[in-house]
Amino acid sequence: MSIRLRILKKDAPANLLNQHPSARAIWIVDPDIAKPKHKDLSNRVVNYVRNGGTVILGGFFALGIRLPDFDKWMKDAWDLPWRLGQYETTTVVFQSSAVGPHPFWRDNLAAAYSQKGVFLKNVAPSDSWYASPPGAKSESFVFGPVPIEAETSIAFGKVGKGWLGWTGDIHNRDETAAAVQAMMGLNERKEEDKVQHPQNAYQVVSQG
Repeated sequence: MSIRLRILKKDAPANLLNQHPSARAIWIVDPDIAKPKHKDLSNRVVNYVRNGGTVILGGFFALGIRLPDFDKWMKDAWDLPWRLGQYETTTVVFQSSAVGPHPFWRDNLAAAYSQKGVFLKNVAPSDSWYASPPGAKSESFVFGPVPIEAETSIAFGKVGKGWLGWTGDIHNRDETAAAVQAMMGLNERKEEDKVQHPQNAYQVVSQG
């Protein structure tokens, strides 16, 4: 099973972790977990991942998190170089360098699609699933086709024995939802069937 972890009551998230210690994945949509007052809960979530669990940060998390809170949380709690980047609308492409959690994780993932969201920088090529490629331009109706940075919109990387994921898509497009399912192992199959694989994948050379 999967758990969506949102801080509603003081002890509710901790109780969920106690009740479901072997949950397949936790999807965190509340950015408050990055605040110092929730350090104990944060430590439990990090330990869950280091011991083999999967945590995905997405939904309102990407819009609600403050840059200094996220950057400090990544550094202090997760020991990761991931940092918040641009907030943009652009076409993101599947990265050929990406690594996944099971043999068929690429099944039914889109090769490219337009997405509006919060991007990450300093993401290792193996952790970057979708990114704006070098030379990408904004698709914003407000700012027009101005050049933007090559950064990661969907990330999924190893932390200890487990995985940490990021989806910055504020509209949770179908293509993003398919990536989340892959992170959770919900698209796993046992036999080789005819499935759609990302084609014309690219690799981001530099991300901030």
